[in-house]
Amino acid sequence: MFLNSARIYAFESGGIRPVILRLETDEGIVGLGEAAVAYGVGASAATAMLKELAARFLTGRIDPFRIEAITASIRDFSFWAKGGGPILNAALSAIEQALVDIKARSLNVPAYDLLGGRLRDDLRAYANGWYFGCASDAELPAAAEKAVADGYDGLKFYPFATILPDGRLRHPALRGAADRDLVRRGIARVAAVRDAVGPDVELMLDLSAGLTPSDTIRFCRAIEPYEIAFVEEPTEPDDLGALQLISRSISQPIAVGERLYGRQGFRDLLESRSVAIIQPDLGNTGGIWEGRKIAAMAEAYGLKVQPHICASSLSTAIGAHFSAAIPNFYVQEHFPYWDRTLGHVEVLKNPLETRVANGRIPIDDAPGYGVLLDEERLSDFVFAEIGLR
Repeated sequence: MFLNSARIYAFESGGIRPVILRLETDEGIVGLGEAAVAYGVGASAATAMLKELAARFLTGRIDPFRIEAITASIRDFSFWAKGGGPILNAALSAIEQALVDIKARSLNVPAYDLLGGRLRDDLRAYANGWYFGCASDAELPAAAEKAVADGYDGLKFYPFATILPDGRLRHPALRGAADRDLVRRGIARVAAVRDAVGPDVELMLDLSAGLTPSDTIRFCRAIEPYEIAFVEEPTEPDDLGALQLISRSISQPIAVGERLYGRQGFRDLLESRSVAIIQPDLGNTGGIWEGRKIAAMAEAYGLKVQPHICASSLSTAIGAHFSAAIPNFYVQEHFPYWDRTLGHVEVLKNPLETRVANGRIPIDDAPGYGVLLDEERLSDFVFAEIGLR
């Protein structure tokens, strides 16, 4: 068996820009992967990078079972992969994920069996995106109550983000250094949401490295009465000095990881002992197998793992297989309300999202990632077709 073709999809979907890879073998077995730079800026660059990597490293009757050899070749001979950032690593992630999917489907086993087998039958999930559609801070408490009523006992949100008229979020500029009221507004938002959902719902706060370390510390100390489960990215994730300063100064657990790439990107973070939870994004850290290696490193340091997930429903399925197979799984990030966003495109025929109940994501035993791409719906979004013989 060898790789026969690659197809890359790129499109707009409800405020994000998913980039999806479809690999097919000469035997007709299809594997799927996603380059998860769907938010922010970078999807177009990742799409072009994915096309270049596929043409350079997947051609010439490549055996898809040799996943480690293929990814090592990309790291060794693309030059930019060593010390590389999100664009190359996102493209590499999509390739690695698709190869894992092909191998699992060929063996007629779920992807989690290639990671050591599943440890659990479903995953507890917290809701992100529950604020979609809110036009002001005043609407946040009711939206939070609705998510809890839908079965979620954990909610994440962004206390410093500004809600725009169309419901999108804008994070603080210039570390909020000149905005005297930014910390006060963040405290008020946390207090309002906590009051709405009561004491038994976990609240997670994504700070998005939005403030200076001193203001972050001041904010975290002020919200101690609200029992926050974790604060995410309280500073830039590669600023270990600031992370250590903040971790020594606040009581909340710290979570970091969506902007770190590969095992090497997490090594110094783990050795700093400044975080409690790591959040590798399987669509930009090197893939699902690379994520499994990172989780094993974190386990040696006694850390929890909560994969970062913010892309299409394909990323939900891939993340579920990852979390099913790691001992130190904490909770799954989940966006249950993408369909509230204007222009949302569902990429799968059978997304897990339709089967989430009471805040629990089911673990399937179907081969591979257990999902089918809706190729008819995506037919207008083909960026490139690449022959790989």
